[in-house]
Amino acid sequence: MSNLFDRSSQQEFTWQSKHIKFFLDLKGFGPATVEKIIDINPDIDQWDREYVAGQSSNYEKFIKSLPEEIPHLADLDDEMVINFKNPRFPKRFLDMKKDKPLLIWYKGSLDLDDCIAVVGSRNIVPETKKITEEIVSLAGERNLSIVSGLAKGVDEAAHISALENSLKTIAILPSSLDNILPTSNKNLAFEIIENGGLLLSEYEIGSPRNPEKSNYIRRNRLQAGLSEATIIAQSSIDGGTMTTAKHTIDNERYLVVYNSHTDVVEYSGNFLLCQPLKEVKNIDSILSKQQQKLVQNKEKIADFEFDNNNSFKNILGNIFDA
Repeated sequence: MSNLFDRSSQQEFTWQSKHIKFFLDLKGFGPATVEKIIDINPDIDQWDREYVAGQSSNYEKFIKSLPEEIPHLADLDDEMVINFKNPRFPKRFLDMKKDKPLLIWYKGSLDLDDCIAVVGSRNIVPETKKITEEIVSLAGERNLSIVSGLAKGVDEAAHISALENSLKTIAILPSSLDNILPTSNKNLAFEIIENGGLLLSEYEIGSPRNPEKSNYIRRNRLQAGLSEATIIAQSSIDGGTMTTAKHTIDNERYLVVYNSHTDVVEYSGNFLLCQPLKEVKNIDSILSKQQQKLVQNKEKIADFEFDNNNSFKNILGNIFDA
């Protein structure tokens, strides 16, 4: 078999968003595999079916998923979708250590400054609402952009506070741009765009109206991936916010946690993340082996914890003035 890939350094990038989506939709093709294929052979007109199948450890199964040749593909709207080879694709996504996105649908401005993710539970308690508003206001003093997930509770409070402080805010959705969820925050989404913010989604227009539960977990990894630091305002131990903390660890970004100094169940996840690492029980049920390696030299799972405005202000200085 002739190797069409020896000339890859001389080839121009010809893959378009529609091609990337086509391969991502094929059974057995994950983002890492598609990225590898593109990096080896950036000219899709030189695509070699046998070589692509050879990227899998299960050649016989993998090659059955591949067409003999690329079919005619419908163009995607370039004004709404951007791929990872585009110079305007958010650089923070490219720097992700694990499971980076290759295609993003967007609405709004892709001009991004330094970002922090402010995330937490949907069932927000008054103490958390107050601290969320305060930390977003302090982030405003550094003109940081606020990333969150448009969900009720902490996400909603973070977006609203960002708008009130004239900060850019980015909402990462678990659904497509034509299906803003929750529907109660549609107006908030429109306000984000009108004020120079951004909506991001991995799901194309016309996707199913009821997203898979896994969409929410995958959305959480993008919140962590786009941000220099993730701020956990409120989380229970079994809350979805804990997955954002884990994605932050995966990508070796700063994990910052509010310490309420209370024992209410709404802050049980916060307490766990702020507990001395040697005292964390059943860590195997909390962090993967790889995540445990990434935190093994730390005193706590969290990189920083704060309980007031001054301590949070100092943390921002440690992160952004380093």
